Amino acid sequence: MNNETNNQNFSVIPGLNMGLFSPKDLSSILEVINKYDVPATKITGAQRLALLGVEKEQMLAMHKDLKPFIRESVANGVTYVQACPGKKWCRYGQTDSFALGRKLEQLSFDKPFTAKVKVAISACRMCCTEPYLRDVGVYASKSGWTLVFGGNGGGRPRIGDVIAKKLSDDEVLELVKKCLTIYQQQSRPTIRSARFMERFGIEELKKLVL
Repeated sequence: MNNETNNQNFSVIPGLNMGLFSPKDLSSILEVINKYDVPATKITGAQRLALLGVEKEQMLAMHKDLKPFIRESVANGVTYVQACPGKKWCRYGQTDSFALGRKLEQLSFDKPFTAKVKVAISACRMCCTEPYLRDVGVYASKSGWTLVFGGNGGGRPRIGDVIAKKLSDDEVLELVKKCLTIYQQQSRPTIRSARFMERFGIEELKKLVL
């Protein structure tokens, strides 16, 4: 859960599971929203739920009420994983995006990242979650997953580099672990993967991970 400040107001953002929650969970969260008279709510680009305009003195109590809906962050893991509805919920989906997402959420490294690491998973080539614009992007086709690394949106956008294609879930996990480990070891502090790849280069990274 992150707290973002704007003058005297706070945003409480539950770390929902890739934007997926049951109607029962939604009903319970709505009870919390009404209990604290939250002025506004928003689904963020990271598929999280922002509760806007919460006063500072309400934060701790609200945190406690929302705890059952918060995904505990893995130590030294990625910032967040976003995923499309996948094969079960979308006619274009080739595979289960949430299953791979849960595995990627559990990745842990020897030391923490000094910059954000965002992951996007799309279960088809339409790339609804914009995997080419994330630090780690994965999208599916009939032949398997394609892994993209070093993308970024924002003020200096960069299209990520394709690392490998036709991958299984296990191969994606192995390669993501390798790419992020090289990024940790070779990048300067606070540098995002997009800027790292501009300096390091896709061919050099492929030599080390493939």
